[in-house]
Amino acid sequence: MKRINKILVLLAVCAGVLSCEDINVRETEQYIKQVYIVGAADVAWNFDVPYASDPQPVYISVATGGTQPIDEEVTVTLRHNDTSLNWYNNKYLFGAPAKCRRLGDDKFSIPSMNATIKAGEVYARLPFTVSTEGLHCDSLYAITFEIESVSKYEKNEEDSVLIMTLNLMNDYSGVYQLNAGKYLLSLNNVTGQYDESPSGSLSISRTLKAIDKNGVRFFNEAKAETYSEYVTKEDYFSAIDNFCLRFVKNADDTFAIMPWKNFEILDGECTYGNDKFTFWYDYMGDANARYRIKGTLTK
Repeated sequence: MKRINKILVLLAVCAGVLSCEDINVRETEQYIKQVYIVGAADVAWNFDVPYASDPQPVYISVATGGTQPIDEEVTVTLRHNDTSLNWYNNKYLFGAPAKCRRLGDDKFSIPSMNATIKAGEVYARLPFTVSTEGLHCDSLYAITFEIESVSKYEKNEEDSVLIMTLNLMNDYSGVYQLNAGKYLLSLNNVTGQYDESPSGSLSISRTLKAIDKNGVRFFNEAKAETYSEYVTKEDYFSAIDNFCLRFVKNADDTFAIMPWKNFEILDGECTYGNDKFTFWYDYMGDANARYRIKGTLTK
């Protein structure tokens, strides 16, 4: 009986020790406290920013890692690291249709390169503004950041550099479902109008790319629209020039239908409402035949 009691006492002591150790694990920091830029683990971070006449607010975030909140504020000082663009372009964008290019100094304004993480908090934002008016839709603009110093703890060397790329957008850009009919047109000499002969139907996803505040660009019919579907960069941009058209918002909220460059638009009408374009347009196809696409694009 005494032996059993001793065993029980030992078990109770061990349980108490383990319980104390468990409490200590929860109350003490288990990792080296480090400061990093949110998103830097992925190297590049794509930020949605609209085309607009006025500067648009954007931000990056810095944060502290670990198991416990910080007990005093930490000031993080950042700087630009534009040499990272060449490295990123060579490693990840070799052969891509567009490589990262530094956004011009006149296109962004950063009031301060310091961000302060307050005691008890995990992260802080570094706010600034970007001017998107006049930026080309086929360019990949970027702003680089690197942690220069921290007032307390240490920076995470692996997650201390971020390339922020801009995803230019507007109210009408995005992925749409095209449902339309294709018609071969012939001029009726009696009515002076074009008669429609069904030539096929279209049901396909189309990406409408923002080109400025009020316009979007997309490929005609079911023409390949992604870079991976073309052999060379030249083929891709040639297809954009020759097979793309634009919807551009007018002052009366209707939309004009125009070619991007070489695609010949003969006539058309377009309206927008409830995330849907309703349209028709005539274009010149093969063998000088006139065709009409008539239908909807629904976001």
